[in-house]
This record gives sequence, structure tokens and C-alpha cells, in this order.
Amino acid sequence: MNERILFSGHTMGAPGRDIFEVIKLFKQIGYDGIEVRVAADGQIDSEKLSDDEARKIFTAAKQESMAFSCLTSYYQNFVAAGEREKVIKNLKRVIDIAAILQCPLVRVYGGVEPSSQPGIWFNDVWSRTVSGIQETAEYAARYGVRICIETHIGSLTMSVRDTVRLIEDVNMANVGMLFDYAWVELAGVEGGAEAVRKAGRHIFHVHVKDWVLESRTPLKKKSCLMGQGTVRWAEALAELKRIGYTGYVSDEYEKYWYPEDLPEPEVGMKHNLEYVKKHLL
Repeated sequence: MNERILFSGHTMGAPGRDIFEVIKLFKQIGYDGIEVRVAADGQIDSEKLSDDEARKIFTAAKQESMAFSCLTSYYQNFVAAGEREKVIKNLKRVIDIAAILQCPLVRVYGGVEPSSQPGIWFNDVWSRTVSGIQETAEYAARYGVRICIETHIGSLTMSVRDTVRLIEDVNMANVGMLFDYAWVELAGVEGGAEAVRKAGRHIFHVHVKDWVLESRTPLKKKSCLMGQGTVRWAEALAELKRIGYTGYVSDEYEKYWYPEDLPEPEVGMKHNLEYVKKHLL
């Protein structure tokens, strides 16, 4: 476990570049580590990557003195019949890869929104998500890997309040929070320093990104560089520093999703790294 703040870049910030290119790029920018988008079109496709290929990636990172901070998976539905078993199986494979890469964390969504599961009561959506994460986390514990549930739109866990409730219901030492403050603020339950305080001891990992919010309903926003948007980052980062957070702060630079909004990572991610360091160190 880290005893200081470290900084990683998310590979979604460098679409079109393979994992080996990103390792060198993030080293050049000045990051301590790498968070990897694990998807069919990500820098790692867990459903195709062999153990030998994972070992080559680990060796390449080690040669550059770069660590892996988190593997970001997109498997989400612990509820629907026919989906649940596939989701858990695929998450276990992501955990296998994390173990090879000596990556301490795997991101897991806090399930799916109940509205996406017609005919299933909220309590059943919740309980199936809890038990699915428990099964995943039990497997992860064998390898010393921790699960971080993200505060994210489109899940059961957009606010800190709901994420803490899910973590407490799962009730496992290796399950905590991926604190993505931009989404927490948008959820509107908590904001600024209050959100950080309430997340507190549950935080395993932190995402940073900024946007200009134009409207909440319908949701309309534009990605931008840190400090240039409407997210209350100065307050949130100051509170993270005050509570003594240690671990990775990862730049979820959304170039993959919004290529026209953001400059190339050599420019934009470097700016973001300097911004968060100024507020946290």
C-alpha cells in the first residue's frame, strides 16, 4: 500500500497508441504509474491477452520504472440471467492479469441502474450486485488485489452516500472506493470538501478530470483541462490533502471519448499533472 500520493495517467488519454507506446509516453510526461483501459478496444483486451503477453507488458513497464495503478474494467451487470456469470468470469480474468502486472487495484462498476433491468425489484438489483462483487473480491483476495467501486453515472454508485452503502454491504477488507469527484458533484448529493470527508477512509483510488457543465437535464458538458472547467477541484483537492490521502491520483483524460475537446496528451496530460501536483504536494 502506498504511503504517499502518487500520480498515474489513464490510457484513455492516448487512444490509438498501444500499451508499450503509452508506457514510454507516460514516463516522459512524468507520471509514476499507468491506469489501463481494459476493453476490446483498450490497450489491454483481457478476453484475448495471454499470460505471456501480460508478462511482456510488465517487463516493459519495469524497464521504464513505471508501475500499474489500476486496471479499469467495464464489466457491470451482476443482475441479468446469462450476464452475471460472464461478468464475474471476465472480472476474474482481469484480476489474473492484475496479479501478473503487480497492479494493486481493479476498477469495478457499482452494478447497473435498476431502470435498466425491467421486472426486477430494486432490492434484488442491489443484493445481486452485492453478492457479485463479494464473489469477485473473494477471488481477488487470493492474489492480494483490491477492488475499487467507482462513483460513476449509470450505476448504483454515483454519489458518495450510495457508494459507501454498497461498500459497507459488501463488507470486505479489499473492497473500497474509486473516488471520481466530477461525477459525485454532478450527482448533487455531496459536493466539495464534504464529499471528500464522507468518502474518507473508503477511498482506494482517485480519478481527476474536468469539464464545463452546460446543463444537467439533459446532461450537456464539454471536457477541458484541469482548472478550466466548472468542477470544484480546488476545494476537493485541498480536502484530499487535508485528510492525508495516500495512493494514486489518476488523470482520466477523456481523449478517447471526446477527441475534439482536448489537446494531445503530451500537452493536456502534462498540464493536468502540474495542476494536481500544485494542489496536493
